[in-house]
Amino acid sequence: MPRKRVSSSKPPAQPMSGDEGDIDFKHSQSNSDDHNNEAFAAVAAEFKATWEKKLRGRDDKIVQTAQKELNLALQNKETEIANIINDMETLHQDFLEQYAILEDKKRKIVAAIAEAQEELIPLAVKNHQANISLGHEVENGQLEGMALIKGACQSTRDIGQELGTLRFDS
Repeated sequence: MPRKRVSSSKPPAQPMSGDEGDIDFKHSQSNSDDHNNEAFAAVAAEFKATWEKKLRGRDDKIVQTAQKELNLALQNKETEIANIINDMETLHQDFLEQYAILEDKKRKIVAAIAEAQEELIPLAVKNHQANISLGHEVENGQLEGMALIKGACQSTRDIGQELGTLRFDS
């Protein structure tokens, strides 16, 4: 902040009246001027010291106020960050719980599938063996049926030959 300048000019001397001597007047004026200069210098120094102290006090107040505001802002941000971290931890914990639940369900499903496979493998083998057996029975039945048809066809031919050799005379 700019400082006020104090004028260093002397106050105007008032003329003396009467029979005062020139030497005494000059001497007393010189002493008075010295005394006035010293008093002025002392007042100026005191004013300067007071002014600087006042400026330092005001600056200190500004620094203290800024420090308090900064500390408050930092505390608010720390609280905000702590709340965000707590929210993140809560979300993470919820995620882990849900993930564990889903993994348990998945494990149960996989176990159920494995049990079903264990039950299905013997059933599939049994079904395959039954199909093979049935296939053999069908094949044997077809062979027997073909043999019967062949026999029937032979019998029909034999009958036709016997009938062809018979003559009916009338």
